[in-house]
Amino acid sequence: MPRPRWDRPREFDHQLLLAIDDGPLLRSARARLARVPGHRGAEVGGRYPRFKVIVARRREDARSRVGPAVTAAAVDLTARGGAGLDVVRDLREARPDLAILAFAHAAPTSDAIAAVMAGADFFHDCPAGCDGIERALELAIDRRRLTRIIERNTEETEAARGKLAQLSGDLVLAVPGFRPLHAREDVLPFREAARRYLLASAQLFAGDARGLAKALGVSYFALRRLLARYAVPFPGARARR
Repeated sequence: MPRPRWDRPREFDHQLLLAIDDGPLLRSARARLARVPGHRGAEVGGRYPRFKVIVARRREDARSRVGPAVTAAAVDLTARGGAGLDVVRDLREARPDLAILAFAHAAPTSDAIAAVMAGADFFHDCPAGCDGIERALELAIDRRRLTRIIERNTEETEAARGKLAQLSGDLVLAVPGFRPLHAREDVLPFREAARRYLLASAQLFAGDARGLAKALGVSYFALRRLLARYAVPFPGARARR
């Protein structure tokens, strides 16, 4: 199949690091990836390739070429010397945001599992001619994008929880009568803490005993006994005008 003529050959969606040291496999992969059109055609006003490919034939090349502009990588696990998994680990450590596809021909299940554990976003059992590598790469890109969204939300949630805890501490310090605990004597006995709580509640519902009973989840008569037990004045009824 002839290579298409691109209206905008210098446009691309992803700068792809292709880590392969096998000549025929590299040519097949590049040929397939070169035919994938970009996704922003309507915006740029013409057709352009989806991927700009950078080749790394050795582990050292992959390390040095994974710059900030690289957004995806495809790593051949059958690289000479068994360095494929090492490349995946290197890339994941260097770039948590990088979409990584690991691929191999007729690889055992253990290789696929090892690749994912090393940091790959997707694994592709690549047949001769690299059929399907473009689709597998898209899946790796989507999975990394969604993973990063979840990670960012998790980080933001934890940061918000920490800030909320700090603000809660500031609130306690700002409330009259509250102060930080410095000694065991600062901890109120349960009976005294309950009495203060009921006293504040009775003041909040002054003149509305039935409202206080409802808020505390007890009956009107049970409220009388509860307040009497803790020596808290009964709020009584609202004065009529």
